[in-house]
Amino acid sequence: MVPGWTVGNPVGYDHTQPFQSRSSLIGPSYRNTTQPASPGKVPVVGTYSLGIWPYSVPDSISGVPPGFTLKQSGEIPSGSQSLRFLYAGPGDFKVYVGGAERLVHFTESRPSGDPEIASLDYFVVDVGLFAGQTAELRFEFFSFGNYPGQDGGPFPGRPDAKFHVLDDLSFSPLPAVPEPPVISLLFLGAVFGWRWHVRVRS
Repeated sequence: MVPGWTVGNPVGYDHTQPFQSRSSLIGPSYRNTTQPASPGKVPVVGTYSLGIWPYSVPDSISGVPPGFTLKQSGEIPSGSQSLRFLYAGPGDFKVYVGGAERLVHFTESRPSGDPEIASLDYFVVDVGLFAGQTAELRFEFFSFGNYPGQDGGPFPGRPDAKFHVLDDLSFSPLPAVPEPPVISLLFLGAVFGWRWHVRVRS
């Protein structure tokens, strides 16, 4: 994932052994033929992206699927304010940095240049508190449907499961949520000041 970090989970390649490792490096020519809910090509920046197929059978105790955890430990570069990454999937995932869950913000969509892929969607999380420190980066992915042929076959009343794609992770000195322009803050300050002045006089 992030260059120089230690990966905590083994992965397969092009998902040649479906649902065994639950994650796989996938190349630009990969075609997802296992899940009707997520057919076709997947976004890949560079040579590979990472596909994640979370375990989707509910736990007997909690009643919810256990999901899939991907984690790494390493030094977050000094001056970093955010972690940026490409993501495609149902959105059922969480990101933790240093053990603390971080809010995930959508940042932009880029043209993919491929008619089979609508766009490349990027997201960011705040890492400023951990800049210059060694910390664990953890993604937790979930699935709440059924993979055809997995876990004894389809489950009545359950939708087809979707899988997740993660790629192009990088640290940035830019904040996860851009600060409002100074001119806007000055304008808002003037408006509130004017309203306060009017109220006092009235």
